[in-house]
Amino acid sequence: MHAVLVFTFLGSLLGLFYAYVGYPILIAMLARVLGRDDPPTVSDRTDDLPEITVLIAAHNAANHLTERIENIFACDYPPERLHVLIASDGSTDATPRLVSGFNDGRVKALSFQTRRGKAATLVSAVESVTSPVIVFTDATTRFDRDSLLRLSRHFSDSAVGVVAGRVTMVDGQGAASESLYWKLENKIRGFEARLGITLGASGAIYAIRRSMFVAPSRPTINDDLVLPMLVRMTHQCRLVFDPTARAYSPSTGGIRCEFLRRQRIGLGAMQCLPTLRGLLQWKNLDQAAAFASHKLIRWCGPFLLIAALVSNLILATDLRFQGLLLLQAFAYGAAAYGLVTSRRSLASRLARAGTSFVVMNAAIGVGICRYLIGHDTVIWNPTERSSWSHIPATSEMVHASEKRAA
Repeated sequence: MHAVLVFTFLGSLLGLFYAYVGYPILIAMLARVLGRDDPPTVSDRTDDLPEITVLIAAHNAANHLTERIENIFACDYPPERLHVLIASDGSTDATPRLVSGFNDGRVKALSFQTRRGKAATLVSAVESVTSPVIVFTDATTRFDRDSLLRLSRHFSDSAVGVVAGRVTMVDGQGAASESLYWKLENKIRGFEARLGITLGASGAIYAIRRSMFVAPSRPTINDDLVLPMLVRMTHQCRLVFDPTARAYSPSTGGIRCEFLRRQRIGLGAMQCLPTLRGLLQWKNLDQAAAFASHKLIRWCGPFLLIAALVSNLILATDLRFQGLLLLQAFAYGAAAYGLVTSRRSLASRLARAGTSFVVMNAAIGVGICRYLIGHDTVIWNPTERSSWSHIPATSEMVHASEKRAA
């Protein structure tokens, strides 16, 4: 029994270490040695740019859509090759009426009366798209001026099926407010891209070649993970991560909103596993390894933390494990301190990083448990975010006011 407890304790710590430290180091080393930086094929001819449709699945987003659509049309992309499709997912506000009344023939609306969730709405909307490239984004996101150009240029390579951009979280002053976790996530995505094993995308900015789109076998909350990976697995095409194709998203409204968002991710993690069973095929071995390292072990994180704590408590009768238990107690105490402190000292920042880590894992664990007890839903209320009308523009982001001034 003692040996089992020791194995459980050490195995849990090893799993956590590999997910958050070991894998980032490993993928960075592999990218440095084996990775390729293939520049996209770029043409100076406007006629070589594909016709694109920017697709937004919206639920009660009337307060955001006017500025969002204007932000899209203010991007540097040939206007005759740019279209916007707003798919209303059972909205009960003015969303359908607002889009239908937009004074631009390039804007189209689809109104689904019954709310079915974002993924199902996107799949249905794709059936109405005829342009060769679809750009997926959100109602609360904003693009850089050249984001659409940087996304679409990759599709001149017929082997490219998906292009993912980079998302920066901004605070109320328009300054970047990325957490340590999000900075690490973007680094990992860049390393994976150099090895050709990019996993999914951010729902705020990614593009799919229309002819390669694959509808999932069942709806899921994590559509921005499932849809790109299905394209990659089905067509064995390239999935590109271009960090210069930038989008901006307002920071979420504190710990509570972040907890709810991560809870959805945990629920969606269980939903996507059957859909991504194609990873078990030999041809997808490289992506399967990345998926297990980058996603699956992290989703196990809440239970690894519990296993580490419980096994350590039982082993605390052994003097060798008492110090480790005190170390765990100190770490959780620091995370609790991070909830209440607003100081800017190094210790306070580290405590808040610990808070984010604990809250993230707790939320994912709750989401997984909700799925296991039968709460298998794909409908949720969008995360509350600040209005862009009160957030200054970044250096390259185009605001609706620029479009109106023009």
